[in-house]
Amino acid sequence: MLYIICGTDFKKRENAREKILQDLKKQNINFETLLSVSKINKENYTLLPNYFGSVSLFGEKILINIDDILSKEESREYFYEHIKDFIKSENIFIADEPFILSPTFQKLYRDLGKENLSKNLFDAKDDNKDKDIEPFYFCELIEKRDKRKAWEEFQKIYLEWEDSEAQALHGALWWKWKNMMSASVEGNKFNYARIWRLTDKEIHYSKEELEKFGFQISLMAMRANNGELNLMRSIERFILSI
Repeated sequence: MLYIICGTDFKKRENAREKILQDLKKQNINFETLLSVSKINKENYTLLPNYFGSVSLFGEKILINIDDILSKEESREYFYEHIKDFIKSENIFIADEPFILSPTFQKLYRDLGKENLSKNLFDAKDDNKDKDIEPFYFCELIEKRDKRKAWEEFQKIYLEWEDSEAQALHGALWWKWKNMMSASVEGNKFNYARIWRLTDKEIHYSKEELEKFGFQISLMAMRANNGELNLMRSIERFILSI
């Protein structure tokens, strides 16, 4: 069973996840009881076949979260080649692709359409965002904890996007934080299949700091949606606090 969320729009992403939960509920699948394993990404995608046909030792369905697998040619082609394996599996695969390219999205739409599953592809892209501007480098600087360069990159982004594109930048920041938290918490654990997963990136934040920053990132979005603060200014203050 495969679901794909594409784009950085915060509200659209939340709506997509709610629809996924409702769809699973209609199939009598309780999302909260699914056995979750370590995240799969473009660096460790070769672990995916372990979950195509297998369930847990006790027959439970498994939740496999996939992050940013479509941004690298090798892992993207693998995903295309095995899309029917994802669909036919009893396990639940949720692919999160914030920065998906338009040709990739269109191909997935066609491929899922052939299986009558185009509804499982969620378009959460920001409709107004300048397609020539992407916050990849900004997120990398946050990951490296380079406050000065991250702030300088933020200023460049703000000159192009201004306040109207704050949700897109926040979505990228949220995605990067999730990946860092996953690497910190899950990086040195065994999954149920006894496959060792190591992170190849140095983590510049403690677990406590990641929890604190995750709360801040989540809270700023909720308060911005309530009209209590300016989201771009809040992101800037966050940068200066790392």
